[in-house]
Amino acid sequence: MSGGELLFPKFEYHLHESDPDIAELRRQDGAFVAAFSARGATREGIIEAAKEDYRALLEEHARSSSERTEQERSV
Repeated sequence: MSGGELLFPKFEYHLHESDPDIAELRRQDGAFVAAFSARGATREGIIEAAKEDYRALLEEHARSSSERTEQERSV
């Protein structure tokens, strides 16, 4: 791996369907992402919720990486 490569966190998503009326989208660590009506949930809606969550995670990862880099420079 070269120094210029970015490392992105990997998250897998799954539907938790213990309630017959509600489907919950969760990450592999069990963190809640979104809830859907079991009857009204669409594949597209579930995929969009996962994409939005992943996008937010990437932004947070980039922010924390940037903060660490700034702290290392000031030392």
